[in-house]
Amino acid sequence: MEDKLAIIVPYRDREEHLNIFIPHMHSFLKNKGINYTIFIAEQTDDRPFNYGKLCNVVTKEVGEEYTYFAFHDIDMLPISDECDYSYPDVPTHLATNVEAHENKLPYPQYFGGVVLISREDFETANGYSNEYWGYGFEDLDLLYRLQRSDAYLEKFYDLNQTYQRYDEDDILPYRIENVDVSNKLKSHTLEGISIPKESELKARINGVMKKSISKSFSISIWFRDSSEIDSNKNVVSLEGMDSGLFLDSGKYVIAQVWDSDKKNYDVSLDYNKNKWNHLVYSLNYESKSLTLYCNNISNTIKLPSNFNIHPYYEYLKISNRESSIDIASMVSFDSVISDEVVSELFFNGFKTLDLIKNKNGLTPVNLFDFNSKYSNDLILDRGTSLNHLMVAGKLTPLTEDVETTSELYLPVRLDGKYKSLVHPDDSDIIKNYYKYNPDVEENADIFFNEVIPNLLDYKKIGLSTLEYKILDKQNRKTYELVRIVT
Repeated sequence: MEDKLAIIVPYRDREEHLNIFIPHMHSFLKNKGINYTIFIAEQTDDRPFNYGKLCNVVTKEVGEEYTYFAFHDIDMLPISDECDYSYPDVPTHLATNVEAHENKLPYPQYFGGVVLISREDFETANGYSNEYWGYGFEDLDLLYRLQRSDAYLEKFYDLNQTYQRYDEDDILPYRIENVDVSNKLKSHTLEGISIPKESELKARINGVMKKSISKSFSISIWFRDSSEIDSNKNVVSLEGMDSGLFLDSGKYVIAQVWDSDKKNYDVSLDYNKNKWNHLVYSLNYESKSLTLYCNNISNTIKLPSNFNIHPYYEYLKISNRESSIDIASMVSFDSVISDEVVSELFFNGFKTLDLIKNKNGLTPVNLFDFNSKYSNDLILDRGTSLNHLMVAGKLTPLTEDVETTSELYLPVRLDGKYKSLVHPDDSDIIKNYYKYNPDVEENADIFFNEVIPNLLDYKKIGLSTLEYKILDKQNRKTYELVRIVT
């Protein structure tokens, strides 16, 4: 059977664009050897526009002779041969170079504009969700449906682990533009210990280390908080006025410092409960600032111009007797470390220390792999300060691999160039996501809080649960008009 294409165009109140789009498509596809029909899916009711549902309706209404679909924005006009509307063996994204988007993807997982997909792949994924009214997210949802229904998508990795960085104070809890695509999985091995209640590690601060913390310094450490939620947990601190890294209420990590006037300053970030987290505490005397990094995200607080750290620190302490925590791969430097070095430690762990030394001239003041011990009473510091840790209580050694990227699945993309029929707010999709709009917020809530954590069964929302009314179908010679009540 010859493959036949249904070009499905969701539509409402855009007659000026329709009158340009239809002749342009026929002209572009002429002599391309493609058997096709253009279907204009017009939403006739006054409910918010539902792109995905309109696409679903037409795929239900057209005959089985249509073996594949192009879901097509009406304001995108193909202008290059890379806009190939031939039968796709796998889900394919065509609109990758759109004039209104400055010829680049609005965000890395963008799957809108023009999408080609076989009937088999679309039906196996149960089509689009019917639940996205108004602006946004139906394309991202479809991408996840295709992934979970085992359609072919290309596997990449997100260096930013975007969907693990929840921000309840943002308009959207995850910023989709922050996805950083890589074709390489990054992981490394953590050497550490599990520290139960009634146990801790402590070292009297010797002269070498005391000198290092009297000026700019940085501490890098991994931790996992899997126990009960406490109001406050010590990760690592300089005991006396307790400057260091602390956990608050099972959600926040706090970097704190006390000055010589016994006044404290702190900065915080969210951390991931029950997962390994990488922290860097960086005190900069030159810029008078304290910076906290958590999983390669930073937050900085400015300190007074006359700031001096409180001088009476007697012990370096890891954990405390009131709580339990897992700790691994701790290293400190007698200088502020750059974002580049922080990223190296996050992505590559201790295996990058030689590179950091050779490239950046940084030698650790403290270096604890928690695997170097003297009997069971002392954990050896392999840094220049030799500030060994005394063991109080019973510790359990652990060795675990940590992945510092998360899996990301993207469609096959062609380098299709599209001219735009410009309309208001067309040029910046991301800005539209972050404007206050109740429809966007509701759609975001569905996608981020139900789809991403896989709490919705895609098989139960989509083509299988489609409810609609057809007002009429009209043959307009150059296209088919399907008027739909959603």
